[in-house]
Amino acid sequence: MKPSGEELELYSNKFRLELTNILSWWKDHAANKKGDGFYGAADLEGRPVLEANQSCVLNTRILWTFSAAAKNPGHAAYRDMAHRAFRVVTERFTDHEFGGFFMELTTDYLVASDIKHTYAQAFALYSLCKYHELKPSPELLNTIQTIFHLLEEKTRDKQHLGYIEAFTRDWKPVEENRMADNNEPRSMNTHLHLLEAYAALYKVWKDELVKNRLAELLDIFLNKIIRDNGHLGIFFDEEFNETESSKEICSFGHDIEGSWLLLEAAEILGDEFITSTIEIISVKMVDAVDREGMDKDGGLFLESVRSGSHIRTNKHWWLQAENLVGFMNAFELTRDNKYWETVKLSWDFIEKHVMDHKRGEWYTKVNRLGVPFLTEPEDDPSPYYRNDRKIDPWKCPYHNGRAMMELVMRIERVLNK
Repeated sequence: MKPSGEELELYSNKFRLELTNILSWWKDHAANKKGDGFYGAADLEGRPVLEANQSCVLNTRILWTFSAAAKNPGHAAYRDMAHRAFRVVTERFTDHEFGGFFMELTTDYLVASDIKHTYAQAFALYSLCKYHELKPSPELLNTIQTIFHLLEEKTRDKQHLGYIEAFTRDWKPVEENRMADNNEPRSMNTHLHLLEAYAALYKVWKDELVKNRLAELLDIFLNKIIRDNGHLGIFFDEEFNETESSKEICSFGHDIEGSWLLLEAAEILGDEFITSTIEIISVKMVDAVDREGMDKDGGLFLESVRSGSHIRTNKHWWLQAENLVGFMNAFELTRDNKYWETVKLSWDFIEKHVMDHKRGEWYTKVNRLGVPFLTEPEDDPSPYYRNDRKIDPWKCPYHNGRAMMELVMRIERVLNK
């Protein structure tokens, strides 16, 4: 049975409320009370870890989230957070000598890591495009255009398909510190978020080169990254052939996030053939996640390894957020009620186990039974984020905040059809 309008409105209100909770928590706990930026980390109680460095990824994701939120009716109060984040990204993280953005700064805004990940550069571009939607200006658009041309000049591989992963401060390619387990030349993750950034760019700047590059990235996903079974390949060589060790891994969070980001990019591109192709593949990707990555309680497992024979059953916060959007997207495309039921089941798991109802925000990770990890387990360390923190270089409001905004928008779209 299809969901009633009353049921959809009920869940829309739930998502609106949680969006307010997320944004309010970050407004209260992330902004540095004695400075002009943000804390680099905060513990489970929301207390700042004053010695923690500041990361480009965290700050650009704060910028994106609050820029997106401030555009919505009734959320004008979040403009100050967006403006603060914009100043930090453009004044502190920007490398005014060589271009691009530093990876990490100290609490005194000295450079702690000057490596330039294409992944982090993409997030800077993505967030500045969203801020331009909030507060457009010719100066900002010029900055955004300059970043795009810099990325094309420095990161696009002129001899091989795709984009190079990591560089020194002055843009010399490096083989260490790539966004890959074994420093492979190409990663799905970097290209997914570069796609996301170029889609956001084309939305605010209808440039022919941007259009072509966005189409190329979509083609890479269609012909190189998406496996026949609907999962995303993870790591690749310079010719974009998936490495043997990568073939044994399925990353369910990236699968479900990619299922809707790819379609969003195709819709922004405006190519009807590509869009219709990705609509079919998007549902196939969701079905692959549903078949292999979903637990019966609505939680999404981290990944499968050893060609699917082993499942890592921990449930990380960002996967649960992306799970909601991916299944909602599949429901929009098909109107098959099974996808909406999964949205509800996943939300129930999040509400019961992932949200910290006492202290606010979401736990970084819970186990299969939904028990939160409150310390970092030695036998299964998180690759980028700590369990005993609500804020850290990778723990941000972008995944869960964006998910709530997407869900509200998509439910409204369903109700108005």
